[in-house]
Amino acid sequence: MSQECNDNTCCTTNDETQCDSAGEECCTMHETLLELADEAWYEAVKDRIRKEIDASCGEKLDELAKIVTEANQCRWQHKIGGKVKENAYKTRIREFFESASCG
Repeated sequence: MSQECNDNTCCTTNDETQCDSAGEECCTMHETLLELADEAWYEAVKDRIRKEIDASCGEKLDELAKIVTEANQCRWQHKIGGKVKENAYKTRIREFFESASCG
C-alpha cells in the first residue's frame, strides 16, 4: 500500500483500477506545500512591515484613512443619487410610452 506516481496518478493501493485523477494531488503535494510555505513567509514579512509602518506613521495613516473614508462616502452618495435619478428618468420614459398614442 505505498503511494507512488504512475502516469500522473497516485495510488494508495496495489490495484491500479482503484486509482483516479483525484489521486494526482498526492503527486504534487510537495510542490503545493512549498508554495504554501512561500506565501506564509511573505505574509509574515508583510505583518512585520505593517507593524513598523504603524509604529512610525500610525497617526498620519489614521489621518489619511479618515480623508479617504470621507471621500469614499461622498462618492457612494453621488452614485446612489445618480441611480435614483436614473430610475426616475426610466420611469418617466416608460410612462410616456405607455400613455402615448399616435394614431
